[in-house]
Amino acid sequence: MDKPEPFTRLKAGYPLCALDDIANPGARGFYFESPGGEVLSIFVTRRDQQVSAFVNRCPHMQVPLNAAPNDFLTKAGDQIICAKHGALFAMDSGLCSEGPCRGHYLQAVPVKLADGQVLTA
Repeated sequence: MDKPEPFTRLKAGYPLCALDDIANPGARGFYFESPGGEVLSIFVTRRDQQVSAFVNRCPHMQVPLNAAPNDFLTKAGDQIICAKHGALFAMDSGLCSEGPCRGHYLQAVPVKLADGQVLTA
């Protein structure tokens, strides 16, 4: 399955948080509201000094992945999990390896790490 185009409607260089504000391994969610009132939910994952971000939407049912704030990872902290049906996704690529959306990807949000800060890219 092809990856969806990265979500690029967020201004590049926007500071999301300090790297240390995300558990290692861990994830943290963010909400943005457009001038038109559209709300976008994204989350950033962290493993050591590596960060990745995705739109908070399961490709199977188009529902948020988390049931509680910042609760995006398995108990082991090694994969993203959909709280609705247990689908598992790679933290770096967003590729689903298990569940009804196997072979599909989460929509990536470009981010980078600069001077200890997680920024949109």
